[in-house]
Amino acid sequence: MKVPVLFGWVMIFVVVVSYKRRKADRIRKNTERDFWERENNANATRKQDISNLNYVDFTGVSLPFARFSDDFLHQCEEQILKLKEEKILNLTGITNTDLKLNYGAANLPLLTQYDQNFTLLVRTLNSWGQRLHELSHPEEAIQVLAFAVSIESDIKSTYQLLAELYLQTGQPDKLEALKASASNLNSLMKEPILTMLSLLTASD
Repeated sequence: MKVPVLFGWVMIFVVVVSYKRRKADRIRKNTERDFWERENNANATRKQDISNLNYVDFTGVSLPFARFSDDFLHQCEEQILKLKEEKILNLTGITNTDLKLNYGAANLPLLTQYDQNFTLLVRTLNSWGQRLHELSHPEEAIQVLAFAVSIESDIKSTYQLLAELYLQTGQPDKLEALKASASNLNSLMKEPILTMLSLLTASD
């Protein structure tokens, strides 16, 4: 009697595995079909006006240019000055398909370049702020890092150092605003940054 019982369980297992496999295949095929349908629609989207997008604006922004003698600082400053002459867009978390659907396939190369400019900008700001901190210029470091946060940088070390500097300079009240800024990120780094800020606040 044991053999038929075992055989029955084996058959149930085979049926369940087969069902799950078919279901997974069906989901995969539907996902692929939906992707290519969106991609085809995106490639057929006409070119849209992108002149009024939310470009990074340096107007009224005060950054600590040419205040200290340091080669690395000068390199960061020169890079930022070059970028000020370029168009910069934060497109973090937006797929190429969505960009084409919203603005037309013909605009994708430009939008990609503007997004690359943004990546270079926030990385340079992070390096600039870190170096200012290393050289014991906390106020200037805060200036640079706070600007990076204001344009929605998603570099974790930017938020961490800025939070630490707020604590070191007696400005713990600004941590809540920093958390609020992190909460608005459209990035995979959002949760790690929020977790880090919460831990930093809890240990204060």
